[in-house]
Amino acid sequence: MTDTKHYQKVLTDRRAYLLGKTESIEDQFEHSGDEPFDGDAGEVRNLDVLDDLDEMAQSEIRAIDAALDRIKASSFGKCVTCGDPIDVDRLETLPHTPFCKDHAP
Repeated sequence: MTDTKHYQKVLTDRRAYLLGKTESIEDQFEHSGDEPFDGDAGEVRNLDVLDDLDEMAQSEIRAIDAALDRIKASSFGKCVTCGDPIDVDRLETLPHTPFCKDHAP
């Protein structure tokens, strides 16, 4: 049986961490407009990296929200494809995963 309270805490803590990171990234974007843009390619690459990091964080937050919804629905820890239990080692590594190892994309 999956310890949903443990995973709910892990997921909630990770979500809070990611929200903090996205706020930090947004602050960096806001401050990047404070100085005149001189076409520096390094600055453009940095902004692209920040944008990619923000997108990755937002994607993980959506996956965490879905996992928290599965906890509420009492379906957490079961593969959404086949319904089999997700291995504990897999959940420890990727607690928001909805798939067993056989159905992971």
